[in-house]
Amino acid sequence: MSDPAPRLHVKPPQTTPAHRKQLLALVRQGVENKPGVYRMLGPTGTVIYVGQSRVLRSRLLSYFRAKGRRDKAARILRHAFAIEWEYSNTEFGALLRELRLIKQYRPHFNTMMVMDEWPRAYVALTGGSVPGVRVVARSDDPAAVALFGPFRRVAQLREAVRALAESTGLRDCTLEDTVRGTGAARGSALWFKADPTTRFRGAAARSRAPGCLRHDLGTCAGPCVGAGDPQHYRAAAHDVHAFLEGHTDAPVRRLQEAMHEASAALAFERARVLRDRLALVQWLHERVQHFHANVDRLTFRYHAIGQADTEWVYLVRRGTVRAEVRAPRTDDEQATFAELVARVYDGPDPTGADIPTHDLDEFYLVASWFRRRAEEKKRTRPPRLTPRPA
Repeated sequence: MSDPAPRLHVKPPQTTPAHRKQLLALVRQGVENKPGVYRMLGPTGTVIYVGQSRVLRSRLLSYFRAKGRRDKAARILRHAFAIEWEYSNTEFGALLRELRLIKQYRPHFNTMMVMDEWPRAYVALTGGSVPGVRVVARSDDPAAVALFGPFRRVAQLREAVRALAESTGLRDCTLEDTVRGTGAARGSALWFKADPTTRFRGAAARSRAPGCLRHDLGTCAGPCVGAGDPQHYRAAAHDVHAFLEGHTDAPVRRLQEAMHEASAALAFERARVLRDRLALVQWLHERVQHFHANVDRLTFRYHAIGQADTEWVYLVRRGTVRAEVRAPRTDDEQATFAELVARVYDGPDPTGADIPTHDLDEFYLVASWFRRRAEEKKRTRPPRLTPRPA
């Protein structure tokens, strides 16, 4: 990618028609119709919006034609005190750069638009001495050590994760949760101000700790009130992680067995509860399996055509772009390219994970790009190079 254009500082310090007129003149004078990304900046230089286009000049000029207070483009422009832009090698490169800038800056308008237009959530595995599983709204949730999603059916996802937690004994709460006064199906899993010093400390600690409704109902191991066996709890957390990684269906099988046992013992109410949990956990299992199947298909080289018919190669491994280079044209460039390909695709993934937590959004960008553009899918190649004939 080319270097970013110089930052445009325009006064006066508030958005007025005269201010926007100066911005318009600068865009007309400096921006070309190439693929690229742009950043709208607030009065202190904070990035408030990031966008991209394959025809950057036309896209930026469209902001100045926007009318009405409810028009998103007009609303963003009213808060823009400066504009930055940079060009990309290809349209795909512009999309990728836009995503990475949004993840870097988390601009106000980008975040609000995603929340308004596409409610979504992720399943997060949390770390620490008492790991847990819960639903989070952001792909960069600081408590997550592993993340899966996003899922669009957020309400059903919450029910499925609650069912998974209840069937394994894992907590789906945070240590900061407090009493909310709502039913167990609607409220938090933990109904007290947790005391971390009581975790797995035995009966003496439990006698001094506040209670946990979930533990009393038998749907949580109760580690935050000092209950349960830490070794057994860690094994359950490992099973849930393997389940979400797509390596096992053990929670499904255990629920099936428990439901049949309850039915055989004529405990039909218990069997009905287990049946409902089983349906939710099976739904989650199917979504997880679908996710990992898609991941496996997104490993290839993508040979895209950019400006002046220049060919650029994107090395994609398990749905994330690991490198972007111009297609080799000489023997020396070919040798360097072969070394890069070997580093990216051979051996274990250097990230140590199927999909790094911070790259989930990139995975869905790549998947969406090729799903919507069948002609671009034809420009993909097997990941490893075929040796040239002697």
